[in-house]
Amino acid sequence: MTRPVTVGIIGCGAIGVEHARALAQVDGARIAACCDLDPARADAFCREYGARYATTDSARLIGDPALDAVYVLTHHDTHAGLCIQAAKAGKHIFVEKPLALTVEDCLRVGRAVKQHGVTLMTGFKMRYYDLAQRMRNQMPRPLMLTMQMMDNRWPDDFWANDPLKGGGNVLSQGCHSCDLLRFLARSDPLEVYAVGANYYQPSGVIDNLCATFKFANGVAASWVQGDCRVPPAVSKFFLQGFDRDRSITLSDRLTRMVVHTADQGVQEIRGAESGFLEENRAFIHALQNGLPAPIDARDGLYATLMVLQAFASIRSGKPEPIASVMSELSD
Repeated sequence: MTRPVTVGIIGCGAIGVEHARALAQVDGARIAACCDLDPARADAFCREYGARYATTDSARLIGDPALDAVYVLTHHDTHAGLCIQAAKAGKHIFVEKPLALTVEDCLRVGRAVKQHGVTLMTGFKMRYYDLAQRMRNQMPRPLMLTMQMMDNRWPDDFWANDPLKGGGNVLSQGCHSCDLLRFLARSDPLEVYAVGANYYQPSGVIDNLCATFKFANGVAASWVQGDCRVPPAVSKFFLQGFDRDRSITLSDRLTRMVVHTADQGVQEIRGAESGFLEENRAFIHALQNGLPAPIDARDGLYATLMVLQAFASIRSGKPEPIASVMSELSD
């Protein structure tokens, strides 16, 4: 019999709904409580997903002894504080990307998780797209990777564009791109060189960039991120990989794969945006079986650091280290 995992959701907005829908399809997962600053939204969420209660008080939910795990699905600047509170309460944690907006906050979360012996998973759903998994399996030793995530213009008043609440598009969503590149490279980045700027967002955040990462195993990876406009030919998410005798392209939001090899020619494969469901399955499975989180606080730290060091490169005009910074942080 599958061991039940009782979950509390903090943040009942659009992302909360996505996770609730996914959890409804995961054996053994049950949403027992939900929390949102908007009481009407929390109440509606509670009714829709069969929770025992709704609250506007995150401390009440985190302190509930009936809960095994807490989902932190709130504005980015609140992630660290809520994760640390949950860890202190002995709750396992699923936190949406980014883990935090600063390196120091990522480290604080990692220390709390280790100190209190809980499991934390950072929500990088793109690792769980079925074609991204297939690409990794078919290209175990890539030479070069390219990742492009180009969005439509984010509204000036969108909370995630706020430098303090959300960090802007490149940090808020670019951590997905960086994590996926690291996942596919099967290696950690050594350094990054980036060019970009605050071109038009009135908040002053870096809104578009182009970067190149050098990985420890020799993989070279390029990364384009911004919100100029979605390119219709390839879609918002576009990924390519190259090794000695094949190329793989993922387009249509990573749901269309085209593989070109010398011996088999060109093949096309269709997939789905399976990330939300599969990452929830992986998290619940880890808790049910006493396994480590498949994407942990260190992965969250790496993704944030990769973006922030790209920003540092834009400011300095030269390559900026990543590996040596991680080494110093680990001391």
